[in-house]
Amino acid sequence: MRWVASCLAGTLVFGGCATAPHATVIAAEPAPPPPDPAIEASTRAFELGKEAALSGNFDCARLYFSDAIDAVRPADGSSVPEDRLAFSFELWEGIQRYEALAGATEEAGTSHGQISPELEAIETPETTPEEISAARDEVATAPSVASDVPIVVNDSVLRIIAVFQGPALHDKIAAGLSRSGRYVPMIERVFAEEGLPQDLAWIAFIESSFLPHARSPRSAQGIWQFMPRTGRQYGLKSNGIVDERSDPEKATRAAARYLSYLHELFGDWYLVMAAYNAGEGKILKAMERTGARDFWQLAATSSIRRQTQTYVPAFLASVLISKDPSHYGFEVALEPPIEFETVRLDRPVDLRTLAQGTDLSYEDLQALNPELRTPVTPRELDGYDLRVPSGSGEAVLVAFAAAPTAVPPSFKTHTAKKGDTLPRIARRYGVTVSALASANSLNPRAKVSKGQEIMVPVKVAAAPRPSKGKGSGTKKASTKTADAAEAKSYRVKSGDTLYRIALRHGVTVAEILAINGLGGVPSLKAGDRISIPAKGK
Repeated sequence: MRWVASCLAGTLVFGGCATAPHATVIAAEPAPPPPDPAIEASTRAFELGKEAALSGNFDCARLYFSDAIDAVRPADGSSVPEDRLAFSFELWEGIQRYEALAGATEEAGTSHGQISPELEAIETPETTPEEISAARDEVATAPSVASDVPIVVNDSVLRIIAVFQGPALHDKIAAGLSRSGRYVPMIERVFAEEGLPQDLAWIAFIESSFLPHARSPRSAQGIWQFMPRTGRQYGLKSNGIVDERSDPEKATRAAARYLSYLHELFGDWYLVMAAYNAGEGKILKAMERTGARDFWQLAATSSIRRQTQTYVPAFLASVLISKDPSHYGFEVALEPPIEFETVRLDRPVDLRTLAQGTDLSYEDLQALNPELRTPVTPRELDGYDLRVPSGSGEAVLVAFAAAPTAVPPSFKTHTAKKGDTLPRIARRYGVTVSALASANSLNPRAKVSKGQEIMVPVKVAAAPRPSKGKGSGTKKASTKTADAAEAKSYRVKSGDTLYRIALRHGVTVAEILAINGLGGVPSLKAGDRISIPAKGK
């Protein structure tokens, strides 16, 4: 907390006529108002809470912070005096900062100080003075660009531009720039809806090079490289069947909320980026330890990792290059934005079976639904929205009606203990290491941290076959005969599809297929006659 001293300027009092000598009288400064006991008590409690937070005693810190708030809150419920109101706003901002330190250090932030493996060369950039000078000339001669994020160009940024242009990274940067066409329009739309600068989209380039299945050694996942805990905190499900961190749009929405929170915390986009990479707790502690108040001051110290020191310069270099890639020596053909429609599935289905009933490939469906960790779609209470190529929704629904209900894989959760490894956990539960690694999107040789949640596949017993006891066949035949008797005949018209016919008659595609004894997805021709079951059958 800081006190803002206000001074009253001396008042000059002039007396007598214009020609008479005059004296200058300096008015005495009024005595400062007595300190507010409530503000003093609150400040003391806040300082104690701050010390407790910095030492890692967060339970104690929360108690002190609560005392600090209570000290300036009127006990009788009356309105807060003006001076206390201003103090309270400042107090609340301070408390928010230090409570953020309570985040688990092993999962603070997103990629835990990592940069996309595609761009690892920028962590220890090696350049010559001539290369930096050439980069400076390129920036100076580039057409003026508009950005909704402040752009600083210094030697740190120029060094990254030079590294991007070098032989180690040039082709990887070009590939990432090409992939940006698939995702940046969507990210800009989401950020505009969330009130964020749209150029922040290029954080995802540094995090993952726009690879939706990018995964760090610390288990950060997706184009925004969310750690499991941070992902859950911002609404991203991660289990053995789906990992929404790999869904570009869902992860972008979560990233927007996280970036907004960080901006409320720091009020500076460069510090926000550093915190996104390393975790807000580490950046706050480093600022407290060094007294640094902006990113460049912080980067000049050894209090943050080298990866985080180069993170903001890499972002700025990416934004500059993205505005005019060819000026910086990158010939880029942007990949088209992803286009799709969604169909609602009210039961699990195997995507491989679905693909067989359409002109789509299993790989097409996988690419549009990167959050799925198994070929089987999840069982959701309100249905699961599957993304399919634009224009294919009706065909997919027809194939879905004909496809059997699949059994989603089942999992149990194992919380890793000290000394646990994937082979040890696999032996304990009687599964293979490859199945365990696949269920958790891990390399089979990946290390397991204490407290890490591991999804363990559980074998599901096969469903019992229908009884073939006496009379069962007769009953089934008689039911089918009765259904056929109540059905009505329909002549297929030009442009008809099974889905449209079912919709028009208030029945399902599956019911039409069943009553006509059809399998797969039949090709209908104008003039064909099919049976339409009575409603409710």
